[in-house]
Amino acid sequence: MDTNLIGIDAGMRRRQAVLEARLRELLKVSDERDSLEIQPMADPLDQVRQSSDRDVAVETLNQQARSIHEIRVALARIAENNYGRCESCEEQIPAKRLDALPWARLCVTCQSQSETRGQHAALDSAA
Repeated sequence: MDTNLIGIDAGMRRRQAVLEARLRELLKVSDERDSLEIQPMADPLDQVRQSSDRDVAVETLNQQARSIHEIRVALARIAENNYGRCESCEEQIPAKRLDALPWARLCVTCQSQSETRGQHAALDSAA
């Protein structure tokens, strides 16, 4: 068997294990929603602080939900043998990028173009 293919299989198994571990961690943490509990506060400053804390907790939970989704998509792509290919240009995503961001769906070039388009869209909607 080609030693390059063995290295690819080992890298994919390692990344799959990392993705599964991260998913378990995020699912465990996302169950902790106590910081969203609303309690009446008499002091207006306490109300503001509680509201601010709740906003931060909501954004954290939203980010965790996005991460969970991205990881599940990556695991599905592994199962379908589509993992490691850019969803835009269909080129192979470099191993270094997948090691750093195992749920990456786009190569660096396509990711950069996507972010640039997103920034332009945000500027256009603000105008």
